[in-house]
Amino acid sequence: MRLYQHFHYHEFYRFFRTDFWQFELSAWLHVFGRSLISIFIPIILLKTGYSISAIMLYYLLYNLFDVPLNFVAKSLIYRLGAKKVTALGTISYLIFFFLFYNLALGNWTTLAFMALFMAIYDALYWVSHLYFFVKCSPHKKNLQKDNSLLYIAKKFAGVLAPLFGALILIFTSEQVLIISSIIILILSLWPLFHIKNIDDKPKKEPISVFKFFTKWSDIKEYLITSFSSFHGVAEGIIWPIYIFTIFNSLQSVAIIPIIVSLTTMIFTYFSGHMKKSNRNTMIVTGATLIALTWISRLLFDSTIFYYITVFFIGLFTILISLPLESTLFEKAEKKDLLTASTFRNIFSMAPRILFYGALYLTINVFSVSFISASAGMFVIVFISLIISSPNKIKLTQKQLLSK
Repeated sequence: MRLYQHFHYHEFYRFFRTDFWQFELSAWLHVFGRSLISIFIPIILLKTGYSISAIMLYYLLYNLFDVPLNFVAKSLIYRLGAKKVTALGTISYLIFFFLFYNLALGNWTTLAFMALFMAIYDALYWVSHLYFFVKCSPHKKNLQKDNSLLYIAKKFAGVLAPLFGALILIFTSEQVLIISSIIILILSLWPLFHIKNIDDKPKKEPISVFKFFTKWSDIKEYLITSFSSFHGVAEGIIWPIYIFTIFNSLQSVAIIPIIVSLTTMIFTYFSGHMKKSNRNTMIVTGATLIALTWISRLLFDSTIFYYITVFFIGLFTILISLPLESTLFEKAEKKDLLTASTFRNIFSMAPRILFYGALYLTINVFSVSFISASAGMFVIVFISLIISSPNKIKLTQKQLLSK
């Protein structure tokens, strides 16, 4: 019995000393610090006195800055390594919070710099984060398992953080919330730099876009990522603003990510064990159900219904995101991991420029965003059904240039 306990103690101890565990802990702390305030950023801007149109302009600038910075992030990872670039991204986020702490109504220069440093953070942190995740994964031939574990860890942080964030806002102030986020984000760097056995600098030169995208099936996951971004913006930014304008309370906004995180934590565990052959079916099913949910939000007006849809969208999103990212990085491991990580972020952020640009110019922000999110999901269904075979027609260099 003692031998059995001794063995499991050492197995337990070894697990918590692994590079993947250190990576997960760093990601958990980062997501917790980020989730304390992320959903409240547009709400705080509204409370400061900025209009919805001004908030759309802020996010438009953020995405305009973001897209070219992804190439900078890629270059820095080659020179400095993923750990240092992740740290630089986090420092940029801390500068963003300093500017946010001192933001006043009508201070457009500060708002523009907030957008710039948020973009630097997004490009540097997430390109290096996605690259580093695959490097740390002990199951490179089946990333879905590790992806699901990481997703659960992030969602667990997503359950607790918004609740604490709402309590801090209700009982203290926006400044205390910002300081709390800063402290936790700094702590997230500690386990990251305890990762010792992973070479975080790519050895081989990056391949060209023409060698990376050689056939239609190579670009499939990136197109799905692009059209998923409409739903991501609508659910992550516009829906909380919509809920706040109706109920005018922080509690009503804080409950959104809590519901999403609780449902996705449970469902992600089971999704992580699904067969690779079912991934395309999962994406088609998830996209169809999300599209129908957005349509139902346009048709029905009920408080209970609003939060029921949040619950179901949390489930349906997993059907897309988990198989999508697992397939994307399993393919990337065979070609060029860093290039895949860079393009994944670019394809996610670039369509948002058009989306936020349209929302900035339109009067009815909510209806336009809901319809766009639904349309994006139907396009994903079409892409998934048409480009379903890995042996589809190859993309030639001439075809790529014509696009």
